[in-house]
Amino acid sequence: MKKFLQILSILTLMTWGGVFLYFYLTGRVEKHLDPSFRVYALISGIGMLLVGGFNLLNLNRVLGLCTHDHAHGEPCDHDHHHEEEHTHDADCEHEHDETCGHDHSHDHHSHDDGDAGHHHHHEETASGIIFSLIVLLVPFLFATGYSRDQFSSEYLAKWGKIERQMLQMRIAERNAARQPSISSVDPSANPYTSDAIAGESPGDADTPPDREAGNETASDDSWATFTLEDLKQMVPQNDDDEFLLDVPQIFYTAGDRELMEVMEGIPVETTAQLMEETLNNPDNTRLKAFRLFIECCAADARPLSIPVDFGQAPPEYTEMGWYRLHGKLHYVQEAGEMLPIIRIEEIEETAEPMDGLLF
Repeated sequence: MKKFLQILSILTLMTWGGVFLYFYLTGRVEKHLDPSFRVYALISGIGMLLVGGFNLLNLNRVLGLCTHDHAHGEPCDHDHHHEEEHTHDADCEHEHDETCGHDHSHDHHSHDDGDAGHHHHHEETASGIIFSLIVLLVPFLFATGYSRDQFSSEYLAKWGKIERQMLQMRIAERNAARQPSISSVDPSANPYTSDAIAGESPGDADTPPDREAGNETASDDSWATFTLEDLKQMVPQNDDDEFLLDVPQIFYTAGDRELMEVMEGIPVETTAQLMEETLNNPDNTRLKAFRLFIECCAADARPLSIPVDFGQAPPEYTEMGWYRLHGKLHYVQEAGEMLPIIRIEEIEETAEPMDGLLF
């Protein structure tokens, strides 16, 4: 039984190593780990396989380990030297009787009990070892086989809402700490601001208000000027002069008055997954475009999303499918929240990009 448990423990270790190696070689690890951590999965897998293989080959060579079962009192074919007996014989060269002067209160059967009991008291019971191996192996294999290497739509909807709420909290805290004056950028220098969502002008309540008159000098002193030319130098554009922006980049512009003033109405292209928009969608003209942002591993993945408006019922689409979106970026204030939104002009299905997860 003991030998069987040892083999089972080694096979459990090698199974873990094999799964780590399988995830790395098949590319599945890319769905779970930041690139800088993936090599450690490879090293760990190889290490566990080597250790497990070595222990399996040397199973019967473990020093001082009795690998077969025997009852108490049955000889185990090992030389157990009892120094107590030899020392006692050497020191006491006379017969054992009542007048020896030594305390011989112990008897031989108690010594036998010690021999029988001193083996393996430190070891776990067989049932405990089996339970531990089941806990290590069964959930691990089940999760590996069941995983689709992606999050469910319910998870994305829940955490997307939380991320949006956290963004609004950060915006509110920033505004409460200091009400910034609008930057000195002249809105007329942005040719896109005249094309606001739903035909409304950029000065309406759902878009950033124009800079206040008379604040030019003060804002020049307190804020660095950010212009459309700066944006063009920072963000690449496609052949149609659309700015290539990821969803997280658009998401975090909300609340920054200087950025919103410059980016209001600009044409954008972004690649994202689509799912149903359940927030602020009374006319059912919107979907949610999202990307997963990971700092370390899938356990800390955060779905960052923005609404995309079609102006009418959205076309047929695949839930959580990948699409390339073209449209105009606007900022709207709804239910007390400042949100970036893309007014869609063109949508096309596409394959998942190599950088499907953003790190």
